[in-house]
Amino acid sequence: MVYNGRTKKRFLGTLFAISVVSNTIFSSEGFLYFQILLTLLILVTIFIQFKFKIDDGYLTYQILIMKMPIYQKVVYPNQIIALKFKRVGWANKVAIIQVEKGLNIRLVNFVPQNVFVALIDFANKYDISISKTKDYLILEKYY
Repeated sequence: MVYNGRTKKRFLGTLFAISVVSNTIFSSEGFLYFQILLTLLILVTIFIQFKFKIDDGYLTYQILIMKMPIYQKVVYPNQIIALKFKRVGWANKVAIIQVEKGLNIRLVNFVPQNVFVALIDFANKYDISISKTKDYLILEKYY
């Protein structure tokens, strides 16, 4: 199944609006180039999408900008060291997939919410170690 990551578009939109307004108010030349670069960076991050797919025998993680893939990682069960489930913020869950080589995969704000259940099923099927913090266990009771 394919899971989609949600970004904080409201926050990024507000940041973009503030940077555009500050570009028009402040006209210092050295600072202007920094503001334009920052505005472009915020604009690009608004269009970032995350996709995570659980298949039989492997996991796929993708980062896309406007449906154009810029990063893709395919992880097989023998490459996974452990799965860590934590609480992030007030009521958000996060899963960290620790891999042997490369960057770890961090899953937060993915929909549908059953991504964590599917990931636990995947770990149990392929005998991957799982650790859950106390805070995560509290969230697990309510969600």
